[in-house]
Amino acid sequence: MPGQNAEAHFNLANSLRAVGKLDQAIAEFRVALQLRPDYLDAHFRLGNTLANKGDTDAAAKSFRRVLELNPNHVDALNNLGNTLLGRGEATEAVALYRRVLVMQPGHFLARNNLAAGLLATGDFEEATDAARRAIAMRPDYAPARRNLGDALAAAGQWTEAAESYKKLIELESARSGGEAGAAADARMKLAAVMNHLKKFDEAIALLYEAVKLTPRDLEPRDRLAGLFWEIGYMDQALAIARESVQNHPDSAKAHNNLAKVLMERGRLDEAVHGFAKAVELEPSDASMHSEKIFACMFHPDYDAAKLLDEAKQWETLHAPKKTADPHANDPSPLRKLRIGYVSADFHDHVLGRNILPLMREHDRREFELFCYSDTTEFDRMNGEFRRFSHGWRDIAGLPAEKVAGLIRNDGIDLLVDLALHSGGNRLPVFALRPAPVQLTFGGYPGTTGLRAIDYRLTDPYLDPPGLHDNEYVEQSIRLPQSFWCYDPAAMEVADVPEPGPPPALSAGHITFGCLNVFRKVNDGMMQLWARIMSRVPDSRLMMMAPFGSHRAEFVNRMEKLGVTPDRIGFVDRGKRDTYLESYRLIDIALDTIPYNGHTTSLDALWRGVPVITLVGNTVAGRAGFSQASNLGLTELVARTLDEYISTASSLAGDLPRLAELRASLRGRMMASPLCDAVGWTRGIEAAYRRIWQQWCQAT
Repeated sequence: MPGQNAEAHFNLANSLRAVGKLDQAIAEFRVALQLRPDYLDAHFRLGNTLANKGDTDAAAKSFRRVLELNPNHVDALNNLGNTLLGRGEATEAVALYRRVLVMQPGHFLARNNLAAGLLATGDFEEATDAARRAIAMRPDYAPARRNLGDALAAAGQWTEAAESYKKLIELESARSGGEAGAAADARMKLAAVMNHLKKFDEAIALLYEAVKLTPRDLEPRDRLAGLFWEIGYMDQALAIARESVQNHPDSAKAHNNLAKVLMERGRLDEAVHGFAKAVELEPSDASMHSEKIFACMFHPDYDAAKLLDEAKQWETLHAPKKTADPHANDPSPLRKLRIGYVSADFHDHVLGRNILPLMREHDRREFELFCYSDTTEFDRMNGEFRRFSHGWRDIAGLPAEKVAGLIRNDGIDLLVDLALHSGGNRLPVFALRPAPVQLTFGGYPGTTGLRAIDYRLTDPYLDPPGLHDNEYVEQSIRLPQSFWCYDPAAMEVADVPEPGPPPALSAGHITFGCLNVFRKVNDGMMQLWARIMSRVPDSRLMMMAPFGSHRAEFVNRMEKLGVTPDRIGFVDRGKRDTYLESYRLIDIALDTIPYNGHTTSLDALWRGVPVITLVGNTVAGRAGFSQASNLGLTELVARTLDEYISTASSLAGDLPRLAELRASLRGRMMASPLCDAVGWTRGIEAAYRRIWQQWCQAT
């Protein structure tokens, strides 16, 4: 009988599944279904087995067939929800879990899964409630504790999240034969929370425990190296990253992580090589490839042509080859426009500080603002961005296709990338062209190399008309005056005291300083600084660098160039207020090349410290020229190495001019385009309207 044969194949499939022979089990379930197409249990077990195999499309199809046969099959509803959640379709998954709970309020798994689904949709408050209710039903269920901890952490409730993760660790430790991976993961989660609570010793200890539990796993070592890097212990970070490469020589991630540490220590040759190795091992990873491009921007051997070539290679490897679907946006040139901003930095971050005045000053009568936020950082500034946006979309962890779908559904007219190839970028989303007009701005002046991005915003000093347009894939749109806006409120410097007199007056010697990130320091800069210090007897040099042996390497190199160790001091990479206070001890800031200081230079100027800058051959090396031009201080700009040396040494010998600059720089900034948030925003809005009208004319 066909029915009996179907049952025999079904039973055999279950036996095969029980011993882990999933492919054979799937084949037998399918034979059973050929013999009996309406065999509900076979469809359900087939769906479960396909889900175990990771074939989510086929699993979802099987569960949907079960629901055609029995719309109230609660386990099929729950398991279909799990399958969709794993594919990033959280909203539909949540709806399925709710259906189960309407029919069976005591369905514990659906309750716990609802917490996970709500967490994925960004509803942290209800996710917390669902997780608590699941724990009330089964206090010893570790996944429910994990969901509660995740929801509390996502909401920034760090103390409560820590307690939940501690309980999770207790449960994992009590499990007989529990998985080492789950126990290690629990410790990594708690370590992340302890990091937020600034309890670094506890975080480090937890990560060492995770390493011990899973000695062959790269992730705990990666987290440990990252934490040491974040708190400024670069020697420890380097040692762990090197060990990871030794243990995982074929791991692209291990090479990438080592390269990041090397870059922050100023070892750019090794760093670029490491990033290149990571790309070679994992050519499909767009993020790692972006990190290589970003590192190349700091390397003296990379001119604009080489950087453009690197960016074009990214497009070749990671942009889809198919043409995007047409856009249905209304091509009315004067209507209210929907602007979408995409960033991982809508929080207390230098990019966030730079962009906040734009969000605040936007004309709401002309523009609706949507933020697509790829961050799990929740702080005061994150709340400001949420308040200023008409539509807020949490996209952390969502695949590019899903994010592109959100953008299309929101009807975005102009989509703005705020990262280029810096960390956390979502360029693969832009490659899918979800908006009719796409542009890049804010992260840094440069090129994405992506033809799907139509425009880049710049200014007439970074890119004088007609001189550098062939260095970018995008069409350059020049703002009237400045690429940057230094807003004292967003930068939290409005209450910083006025600069006092130059420290040289009391110290008896000139103090030069460079508080740029250490990756901007290279051998060429050290030679220039040594020549300046040889011209200014008894001068000092203050550097910002995290703790580590690279400090001694810097001192040794400078000593070989004639600068004795007693003339060099270091500032730790610490809190922003501590960093700003360091400028009180500096008379003259020395800019870096090929990558100038950007916000760092603006901070120096606000603190009354003049910045001697050298114009480079890439756009990132023309930032100082742009800022000085907007201040009417091109006397601080050098075009050649000799001019850089003479400009710095001449100013060092003119204490009255130094005192005048220190007293007047803040007022000069306030009166300049650099601090005109309203005018800067209107210039950007005018650019948006102009390029929108061009699209309308072409449509």
